[in-house]
Amino acid sequence: MLYTYPYYYERFKCMAGECEDTCCAGWQIVIDEESLSKYKKITKGKDKRIDFKEGVFKQDTERRCAFLNSDNLCDMYIEWGEEAFCETCRKYPRHTEEFENVREYTLSMSCPEAAKIILGCEEKVSFIVKEDEFEEEDEEFDALLFSVLEDAREIIYRILQDRERSISDRVRVLLCMAEALQEKIDEDDIFSAIEAMEQCIDGETTQSSQYEVSLKIFKRLYDMEVLNEFWADMTDEAAEAIYCDGEDFYNELHKEFLAWLEANISRHNIIWEQILVYFISVYFCGAVYDGNALGKVRLTVMGLVCIFEMLKARWLKNEKQLGMEDIVTVAYLYSRELEHSDINLEVVEQV
Repeated sequence: MLYTYPYYYERFKCMAGECEDTCCAGWQIVIDEESLSKYKKITKGKDKRIDFKEGVFKQDTERRCAFLNSDNLCDMYIEWGEEAFCETCRKYPRHTEEFENVREYTLSMSCPEAAKIILGCEEKVSFIVKEDEFEEEDEEFDALLFSVLEDAREIIYRILQDRERSISDRVRVLLCMAEALQEKIDEDDIFSAIEAMEQCIDGETTQSSQYEVSLKIFKRLYDMEVLNEFWADMTDEAAEAIYCDGEDFYNELHKEFLAWLEANISRHNIIWEQILVYFISVYFCGAVYDGNALGKVRLTVMGLVCIFEMLKARWLKNEKQLGMEDIVTVAYLYSRELEHSDINLEVVEQV
């Protein structure tokens, strides 16, 4: 079994009561069966903070977990100790993707502290690999396709981390390679997939206008289920601010925003790079289960575009000022809307 994780993975430490946006509020926490049985024994099934029938922690009217106290600390931890945590509370924001004889770990960008770590990286992200003697076998797992996807992902990393290229050029090549790969997967010709991808690296492609592409992608936010009304309001405000005055206004605003970034946030291109690498690392090889490699890349590009456009609107609203804290906030809020909803993940892959 191979275990991989980004080099920053072990830097994470929960901020507990100091967290700016606790994960113990805003969404329902489902309890795994083993933990639920443990809680029944501890409480004799009578703790009113747990819905034993539904297998979830109850919430108050503000959607805060019933164990979350006024200091934003967990009463379960205080009363019963860390070993009492259910699987979700014990692991989050650590995320695992499972493949035959491979486990890929990462931090979820939906956590503010994890987002700070991910977006704060200056160096190109590398991955640590460890191995043990455990083996598993899944007769339905397509090991050949997975191997091709792993090779394809390495090529994608190389392009996304090529800092001699502009971000727009890296995205252009990424989409071209994904389309070439998907065509080979659909034709059941994966042996030539890598060669087809490599032909895109220095090739010419036709591009639509920045306005048309961004608007088309941004509109897909309205196809997603709403998990946070605050995010929905942000989306409406952003759409009004940057799209409603037409393409000429958008283009001028876009140029001005890019110029401001160059002058005030010198490492902004590294931030966009880390966002792209993050989504590819988490989702791309999942195409082994549905054959939709292009969808995983579309998810990645949508993540970059929506975060970028939301930041542009935030910059405009803040009288053309923006800080790293704004970038982290928009990134983790977007991630929460996307990555904690199977419905939204499916919607975005079809963009």
